Amino acid sequence: MATYLKHILTGQLPAEELAMLVGSYDVVGDIAIAIIPEALLHREQLIGDAILQSNIRIKVVLKRSGIYGGEFRTIPLQLIAGEARKETEVKEFGLSYMVNPESTYFSVRSGSERKRVASLVTEDETVLVLFSGIAPYPLMISKYGKARKIIGIEKNPEAHQYGLKNVLRNKKMDNIELCLGDVSEVVPKFTFRFDRVIMPLPQRAEEFLPLAIMALKKEGTIHYYQMQKADCFRESVEQVTEALHRENRKVQSLDVIRCGHCGPKTYRICVDVTVC
Repeated sequence: MATYLKHILTGQLPAEELAMLVGSYDVVGDIAIAIIPEALLHREQLIGDAILQSNIRIKVVLKRSGIYGGEFRTIPLQLIAGEARKETEVKEFGLSYMVNPESTYFSVRSGSERKRVASLVTEDETVLVLFSGIAPYPLMISKYGKARKIIGIEKNPEAHQYGLKNVLRNKKMDNIELCLGDVSEVVPKFTFRFDRVIMPLPQRAEEFLPLAIMALKKEGTIHYYQMQKADCFRESVEQVTEALHRENRKVQSLDVIRCGHCGPKTYRICVDVTVC
């Protein structure tokens, strides 16, 4: 993709500008999200048009105009080519999600991981998804797992609204309940415990481990996500085991799954831990 985009712009950009071009870009539904170096801002329309030309399925080109940040891990995006919108439909494994990648966090690269976790959900389980976003985990688990009940909690009001819409646009999702609120306030109010707790917040998950443990039944499973260097996976395991020790719980079984690449020698990992 990167080579092809540079090929399209060969002859339209000077060699020194072509060398600065970030030829790769993210695709969310029919939206491309590009990084435009400051030195090439005067070429952004040309680059946007080239991206549209490079992929007939792309209808909108947005550029990053900041970095991921804030409480909801969102990123400012600016239209540079194509249709004037920031909402799109994403399809994965037979499911359909509406999403605005500027106002809600959603990882298109995590579809296979969501499917993996859903396949582990056995008959009659109750599942809690912390930070459920636009509801991809609840929907995937409802479609491919065997859960009796799936509860998702999301603090971002816009992501929560997209989650509600996404539950309605996919059929036979009657076992999903989505809650708008802060997990720190919602979880302690539950009068029952869950067979499985999913924590798809790899940047700050450690601080919420006590809540996840509180919500978990005996012999229940936590899926704990982190961004971690290849030689530091043990640190994530220690975070889980130490949090369990503080809550007088023990590891019954544990596995570390490498489920995404997110930088030089840095991976998105999942610690699957069953707790007694």
